[in-house]
Amino acid sequence: MSYEVEPKTLAELEAMHTGTLMNRRKALLRCPETSELPPDEKAAPFGKIRFKDTAVWQQAYRELKSVLDKREHLPNKQERKAMRQARAKRR
Repeated sequence: MSYEVEPKTLAELEAMHTGTLMNRRKALLRCPETSELPPDEKAAPFGKIRFKDTAVWQQAYRELKSVLDKREHLPNKQERKAMRQARAKRR
């Protein structure tokens, strides 16, 4: 199965909702590590990101992480459950 991710500018990333950014991170991580294709053929049509061993993927992931680092931490499902349980015990 081939995964392709659309490239985004830093300004586009900063305008995105945190959940959308997390989905983009998941999509980038789903890309295969490498391909047997020669380097000039690894680039997807229309400039889409396909493989982790390309400079385009590394730049996209670096920019995504820099935007996420500036965002407030949102608790995941397990953290929310622990907070609910702690509140219930205090009552």
